[in-house]
Amino acid sequence: MNIFFRICPLPMSFASTSKALLAVALACTLGCAQAATAPEFSDDMRTLITQGLRHEVVRIFTLDKDLPLDPALRAAAEKIAEEHVARFDKLLPVWLSEEAALESLAGKAPSFREASSALLARLLNELALWQLEPGDAHYETATLTALRNGPDACYGIPDSLAADFTVRILRIQALPAGEREAMLASERQLLTHWGQARANLAPWPDPLPQEAAYALLRRGPPAGDHPRLALPPGLASDVMGKGADYAALQPGERCVLQHWWVRESLRQGIAPAAVLNAFRYGTMLTAVARYGSTFDKSGAATGKDVAGPPPYPSVAKFFAVTGVTTVSVQLDRDGNPLQASVIGRKIQVPGIRGVRPVAFENAFDDAIVKYAMQEDRHYHKPSGDAPFKFQMVWNLDDDTDAKASKGTKQ
Repeated sequence: MNIFFRICPLPMSFASTSKALLAVALACTLGCAQAATAPEFSDDMRTLITQGLRHEVVRIFTLDKDLPLDPALRAAAEKIAEEHVARFDKLLPVWLSEEAALESLAGKAPSFREASSALLARLLNELALWQLEPGDAHYETATLTALRNGPDACYGIPDSLAADFTVRILRIQALPAGEREAMLASERQLLTHWGQARANLAPWPDPLPQEAAYALLRRGPPAGDHPRLALPPGLASDVMGKGADYAALQPGERCVLQHWWVRESLRQGIAPAAVLNAFRYGTMLTAVARYGSTFDKSGAATGKDVAGPPPYPSVAKFFAVTGVTTVSVQLDRDGNPLQASVIGRKIQVPGIRGVRPVAFENAFDDAIVKYAMQEDRHYHKPSGDAPFKFQMVWNLDDDTDAKASKGTKQ
């Protein structure tokens, strides 16, 4: 990653990079003490924050020139993208003013560091909400048709962490030409919801589709009592032959697996709405998916400390994410853990208000599941076959040190 910036004086110039947005918040963390204590946002500060956030939105809504799209579809999609960037240009100063006002009400001078992080979190959450929100009945049916038709939309995506818009347009291209105009109209309508509350978003599926898919595949070759659709050959070689787990798959392979699971789920008789919801959560780009490797290059959040609580994930710490996760642990007869899953997420993130912080709700999942599944951990087994449940409280103290504390068992 090549990011070039001058802390003082402002403004900072960005190189063309997929991490440009993150650099806005990191820049002040790394050395902008003067900016952080300024009595109000200067024009240069506003420009700096705006440039970084806008850079990311433009990047996500730019279709690669080499993407094999029908000319008419490309033109229509680029028009939608242009309209949305213009919409975001109007939203952004409102967001920035809101953050400054909130800090003022709290008796603090507007902080460049805190506003940068909060606005970045807000943008990441808008992207996640957009990925999760269903459309009208026709949109849902057509989306399911595109996913059922095959994994063609999984190939040719230039940057998987900035392909939010590209994936949706490729999915539309997989549909008959007569379906595309209505789908594009629905895409345009969904984008107008940015900055608004989304009502009645479905909850996280348990298990996630990739977890359910791997559970089925681990049963071994299909038999008469466990039939299933065949995996595409390349994916079958990696998953079944080489034993690659989901995280080790290439982005295109993960996409193919998700499409395969949609078809397999429908074959099993799962309701279409539930299938689509699972697919959306399974493919949603959360804050951890986008930036986890930037912070935790060495896999810091491993939950190795048996005596104490699990380590605070670095992404969560950077964005000041706090809250409570509820974990369910399946035990063997001796109280040893067999499987753990997060069944409750009550999360707060600075900058995100009035909507679920869906982009951050899984920020603690990996750390708490690893903590719960440590080999030498033993639980007091509840009566019968009931799982053991407990809560983990995640806090940041006044010195910004992360602390997790175990709550009561349920």
